[in-house]
Amino acid sequence: MCEIVRQDGLVPSAPTRRSAVADLLRRPRYPSFALTVLLSRASGTMFNIAGVLLVLGRTGSAPLAGATAAAAVLPGALSGPILGAWLEVATHRRVLIVIDQLLSVVGLLAIVALAGHAPNWTLPAVAVAYSITRPFSSGSFYSALAEIAGPELLDTASVIEASSLNLSFVVGPALAGALAGATSAAAAIEVQAAITVVVVVLVAINPAFEARPEQRAKSVAHALAQGTQALARNPVLRATGAAGTLAAFGWGLMTIGFPLYAARTLHAGTNAGGYLWAGMALGSILGTFVLRGSPSRRRIGLSYGILGLSALVWPLAHELTFGILLVTLTGFLEGPAYSGTIALRQRHTPPAVRAQVMTTLTGIAMVAASAGAAIGGVVHQILPLVIAFAVINAAAALTSAKLRPPA
Repeated sequence: MCEIVRQDGLVPSAPTRRSAVADLLRRPRYPSFALTVLLSRASGTMFNIAGVLLVLGRTGSAPLAGATAAAAVLPGALSGPILGAWLEVATHRRVLIVIDQLLSVVGLLAIVALAGHAPNWTLPAVAVAYSITRPFSSGSFYSALAEIAGPELLDTASVIEASSLNLSFVVGPALAGALAGATSAAAAIEVQAAITVVVVVLVAINPAFEARPEQRAKSVAHALAQGTQALARNPVLRATGAAGTLAAFGWGLMTIGFPLYAARTLHAGTNAGGYLWAGMALGSILGTFVLRGSPSRRRIGLSYGILGLSALVWPLAHELTFGILLVTLTGFLEGPAYSGTIALRQRHTPPAVRAQVMTTLTGIAMVAASAGAAIGGVVHQILPLVIAFAVINAAAALTSAKLRPPA
């Protein structure tokens, strides 16, 4: 198993769970930091529902809705390594976060104004503007967290970080769906834009987002080189990166798999796929805390392996409630892998390039998830997708536990 060590090489003391959480909440500016990050993430996930519904409702074009959704994800994934390196040398990170969030507001309002009223190509183009600077926010959030929490509370902060990420995928889509149903998809996007403006204000007034280590990269090129070397040479970063990419590809298959499972196996509407995603995220939050332990590659690998096997029982359900419970169980079993991966990456990434490494790994995972969604659409049969999901997570388990440095 991989021993967890501080950046200075000393093994940190292990406070009890309750005292660690209490200590973290007493850290200056941590509560406001965590709330702002959650708001930002939840507002971002609203577009997954509201954006697609808006384009479908106004244009009737599923391919255009898919292209717009992809354009709201992939540009940020591809720009991640460069923008993450920029973050490492930027004098004022808050300015870059504010620029990203304001550009998102402009993109959202433009999509509302253009959808159904302008040439179709304008929607993916505007979605690129909405998403391309996203690494400024995500990289800053990740990097600042380590400095605010400190080495002795970093594992606890990583557990809460994993829960924040999962919670955003429950709150955001649920809010977007409720608003779209009660009013319209355009209104849901406008609310998303309003929440993003609130995030802009909270970031601008909170110095916590400027927290960074004493070590600094000398230039963007230096940050890119250091980050690339860390990913190539550190076995923990390589293993968790490869395993996380495989896992993201597996969940990408379920972008199509869950609506099909809901409609064809559970005899509910395809919209019930959203309930399955919510169940998965809630299960992962519970598993993060209930199954909490000292993070290690072996523990992460075991989590991937078991959660993959659990998916094989999904086809046994033939009504929605039972299906949601089974998917929630899979999410529960994912908890140690998700939080453990975050914790090990925080521990083993050189402090000077945390933002660059994180945005690179996240970008790779996002591309993998997009590829999984595309392949899932080609397969569009639930049993092969479930079997593929189990096999891919088995590969992630082996990758996490067995990958070793080159000789």
